[in-house]
Amino acid sequence: MICSLDTHIFVYCIDATDSKKHQAALALLARAIDAHWPVAAQVYGEFYAVATRKGLASRVDAFEMIETWQALLTTLPSSVSAHAAALKLASTKQVQYWGALIIAICAENGVKRLYSEDAPSAKKLLGVQCESPF
Repeated sequence: MICSLDTHIFVYCIDATDSKKHQAALALLARAIDAHWPVAAQVYGEFYAVATRKGLASRVDAFEMIETWQALLTTLPSSVSAHAAALKLASTKQVQYWGALIIAICAENGVKRLYSEDAPSAKKLLGVQCESPF
């Protein structure tokens, strides 16, 4: 089964404030790297914004982390049709637009499970099972 990771998994990898989530995120990232899971480019943009805004990483460090992850994982681009699907999902299923976009990108690329703290847990949207690893 093709799986993917949402933004908070990467954030918890560098934020050890919550030890349990930090360890779970690191273990999940290791699985993703071993299995070469794809990640939506949107996730990296959100990670950069969160990590730099919260002072978890400098702009340079956040950029370098993203470059490393992109070398180890396949990056999935967004498309016009993914944006259209995200708008529909956000308007009909009470999902935030940016999360809906990640789900839509995953759906377009055959991802069947998205590990996310924000996505509606235990829900299947656009054929993508959204599951919290925490």
